[in-house]
Amino acid sequence: MHMPAKKPTDDRRRSDLAMIHIAAKRLFDDDRAAYEDWLESRTGRRSAGDLNPDERIRFIKQLRRDGLIPERARGGIGATVGSAERPTPAQWAKIGGLSRSMGWNGLEDQKLRSFVLRTAKVDSPRFMSREQASKVILGLEEWVRQRSEGGDAMP
Repeated sequence: MHMPAKKPTDDRRRSDLAMIHIAAKRLFDDDRAAYEDWLESRTGRRSAGDLNPDERIRFIKQLRRDGLIPERARGGIGATVGSAERPTPAQWAKIGGLSRSMGWNGLEDQKLRSFVLRTAKVDSPRFMSREQASKVILGLEEWVRQRSEGGDAMP
């Protein structure tokens, strides 16, 4: 028996509906009638499955603004050129904090870019993979530790 190939739009639809249902579960637990009333008041439909892709996207954006589902992770979307995962928001926050600990101006500072080039072998922090970000974090942590102990040697 030959199964038709799954379309990327099917995955997107399932993902969108899952996000909507996460918000509904937080609001209404298992009260289906209350969920349908709420959905109809916000979208004009009683079933999320009846929303077209544009309606789902608009509704999900509103749910994010309302704090009912988390924001999409900055920089964590998609793969790098070599198909590696992009750094997580926690990694970006850690790198930014360590950069400021060094007296630099966060993620866009030229000194950080130079450190990333030496450590991760990429021209800019925005091109790093998760693995490269981990190496940068370890290197910066070591450098900050050395500086706090009185030395200024680079790792």
